[in-house]
Formats: sequence, C-alpha cells, structure tokens
Amino acid sequence: MQELILLLLPMTLLVVIGSLLRRAPPIKEMRTRLAAVKWGLVRDFSAALRQEVVVTDRVTAHHLLVRGGAGGAFCNRPPTSAASAVLSGQRHHNITSAPYGSLWRATRRNLVSEVFHPSCLRLYAPARRAALCGLVADLREQCTSKSNDGVALAAESMHAAMFGLNATMCFGDGVDAGLVRAMADNTEELIWSLVGVRVFAALPALTRLIYRERWNKLAALRRQQEELYLPLINARRGRRRRPSGEAPAYVDTLIELLVADERNSAYGGNASSRKQTLTDGELVGLCSEFLGAGTEPPTAELQWIMANLVKHLDVQEAVRTEIEAVVGVDAEEVGEEDLGRLEYLNAVLMEALRLHPSVPSVVRQVMPEDHVVLDGRRVTTGTIVQFQLECLGRDKTSWADPDEFQPERFLASGGGNVVSLVAAAGSAGEIRMMPFGAGRRMCPGMGVAMLQLGYFVANLVREFEWTEAEGDMAVDLEPHVEFLNFMRRPLRAKLTPLNKGVGGSGAFSDQ
Repeated sequence: MQELILLLLPMTLLVVIGSLLRRAPPIKEMRTRLAAVKWGLVRDFSAALRQEVVVTDRVTAHHLLVRGGAGGAFCNRPPTSAASAVLSGQRHHNITSAPYGSLWRATRRNLVSEVFHPSCLRLYAPARRAALCGLVADLREQCTSKSNDGVALAAESMHAAMFGLNATMCFGDGVDAGLVRAMADNTEELIWSLVGVRVFAALPALTRLIYRERWNKLAALRRQQEELYLPLINARRGRRRRPSGEAPAYVDTLIELLVADERNSAYGGNASSRKQTLTDGELVGLCSEFLGAGTEPPTAELQWIMANLVKHLDVQEAVRTEIEAVVGVDAEEVGEEDLGRLEYLNAVLMEALRLHPSVPSVVRQVMPEDHVVLDGRRVTTGTIVQFQLECLGRDKTSWADPDEFQPERFLASGGGNVVSLVAAAGSAGEIRMMPFGAGRRMCPGMGVAMLQLGYFVANLVREFEWTEAEGDMAVDLEPHVEFLNFMRRPLRAKLTPLNKGVGGSGAFSDQ
C-alpha cells in the first residue's frame, strides 16, 4: 500500500501544483505561507483539499472575530498539529486546539479564573523576581567574560528564564533544575519537529507513511514528555488545599477540573451531560501547552522589543530616563506595581507588538452553524479563514508611517489613549491592532504576557546598556516566520552593566 501511494504521489502533486498556479493568490497576502519551503509541496497538497480565505482588512477582521459574522459563533479552529491532538487522532486537545465546545470552555475558564486571574498573578511575583535575578546574573556573567568581548547570547538566556518561570507556575516550587532543563529541551525539540509537518493534522494516514521517521520521532518525544511530566502530576494528586496566599500550581487546577464528556467527538457534537476528570494524556497535553505557549511567544516578543531598543538607542535612553524619574535610582528593582506609571515603556511594548506580533496569524474554520459573509457572499462551510496580524497592525489607513518604529504614537499626546488591546476582546472601541488575536478565542494569556514583558524589559534596560554587536552577531530585524514570528537571527547584544541599585553594584548582583 505504501509503495502504491508513493508511486501515485508525484502525479497527484503535478495536478495539485497546476491547480495552485491557476488560483495564484496575491504574493503579499501569502507571505507567511512561504516560510517553510522545504515542506511546501506537501503543505500545498493538503491546502489544495480545502478552501482558504486570507483577511487583511481590520474592519472585516473586527466584524468576523468579535461579532462572529451574521450568525453562529465562528469560533472553531481547523484540525491542529498540536502533538497531543495529532498523536491521539484529534481526541486529546489543549485550549488552543480544542474545537469550540464544552471542553474548550471548561479548560479556558479554568485558566483565566485561576492561574491567570489578576489576584493569582500577584502571588507569582517571587517566582518572576527569581527568574529575573537568574537572567540578570547570567547576562552579567556573559558580558563581563573576557572571552565574550561583552557580547551576550541574550536569546538563550531569556528562553531559559521564561521557561523556568512557567515550570514553577505549572508544577509549583521546588522542581529540580535538571528536570526543568530536560523539559525545556523536550519542548523545544517537539515544537521544531512539528514545523513543516502541519500536514499531519489534515492528512495523518498518508503523511504517517511518507514521513514515518518524523512520525516516530514525534511519538518518541511525546512519550518522553509523559515520562517527565506524569511523576510531577502524580506528586500533586491528593495534596491538601493550598493555604491562603500561596500561588496555585496550574496542574492542581487541572487535576480537580470536571469537563463534559465530548472528547470522542471530533467537533464536540453529541456530547454527554456526564462530567469526568481529565485523562493523563490530556493533563500532559495541557501542561505542555502551558509551558510552550507561556515560553515561546513571550520570549520571541522580548527579543523583538530589546532588538528594537538596540537599534534605537534614543528610545532605550528615554525608557531608562522615565524609569529613573518614576522609580528612582536607588530602588532595588522596577517593581510590578511601578509598571502602570511607566507610560513610555508601555508605548514601546505596544509599538513592538504592532510591528512584530509573535503569532503571525490566527485561523478559523467556517462551521455549518456559522453565517460568514465576505464581499456579499456566504463563505462555504469548511473554509479556512486566516487573519494576518502583522498586516492588520501595519494598516496604512490606521497608522502614519506604519513600518517605522515610533513608540510616541501610543502616548496620550499622540492619540495613543484611544488604542486598547481589550478592544479586540469585544470591549468598546475599534480594532487597530490585535497581536493577541480577537474575539472569544483571543489569547487568554494577554494579561500575564504584558505584565511579564513590562517587568523584564524595564529591569533589563535599567541593569544594562544594550548596544549592537558586530558581524554575524549584529541585530537582524528580518523575521523568520513559522508558527511563530521569530527573529531570523537570535538576539545577541553587547551589554554594559549599569552600576545602579542596592550598594551601587546592581540590584540583582548578590542574588
């Protein structure tokens, strides 16, 4: 059977390629589709079996994502390439991949009402400070090393700090550092194993044969993930209720969660009213999502922000000057309570998110109950609708000089007070950018992401002067788009410690 498939595949691809050439979508609208050329033919083969529409107009995006079209929720996603869903035949889902239904509602509601609730986020302040202390110490050691010539491998250090923070939020304090590194390595390898084989989600039976080695590697990584996570999960079972004031571990909320039994239905239909706890496979998948989604997009965005500050030293100095004026030169750190008073810092974050949303697009699939209308015509059921976030953030009708890094546009004096990220959630106001998506399925981690980005950026600018390295280590602001909007070249920078803070030796030098 495999030999027959491989024999017929070249002829099938020729037919598909001809069809794709006749369809010839606009090149500008296809930018993010051209990232993984190596696997392009296979991806186009799967895309040819479905109809796709690309939305780059913010008014249309607002209408469809926030209002849901003329009818229906328009909240479903196409079959996903998330490892737990692919390997389980679309039975085990996480929040990102779950079809719109009771499982998605229960798991998302649990996340936003527990770990991501503002009252709980405050309880993680010691974990964030510990992650920042470790990051600053690592960067300080690198930039003062004679062998490094003051250049720090900032990308790797940021990733390690962010993953460690999320591991604490997921599994609680006291997880062995070696185990955290093993989980980080597994997560990164799993993510890159999925790049280029998204077609597993659409054509699993075919691609499982063609890419048998890749499939086996993916399955092996998933087994390793279970071996790493399940002992931690089992150790949390049956724990006493956490004392007041103790930060919750995400896995604790999942162990206790009851969801409607809809998991044997591909799109949540015919769900039983009976509720049950999550399976071990689902617990591992949700923890994996928490660590991956909580680390990769924020780390990518943190690199974009600091890279732009390296390229615009006047902006970096303006951030530092504001911090000194608001927080003072003798404070141990820029505390989380200070972030709301740093207007220019917030403008820098917003401008970086506008230019470089960490997720290049959000995707919806038209379901039978949806009534999606584009250009006066109802969109066919099953159609995949892509909303390209970078195009929406660079709309010339919304922004002057949309390709330029100008944080001042987000200051109140520049009219920035009318731009709000919560407008994308359906609150009052219009969408002028939506780096976290929009509507009911917008990213539930927007609040924690903005908190952590502000906290890390403020303190990294206060602790170091960031300037550009030379040669192959120079900052490259060109993107490398896969499932995330990465920098083409991981961030490296020359760092000069600024002797401020406690004892004039840096706020975190003794940590």
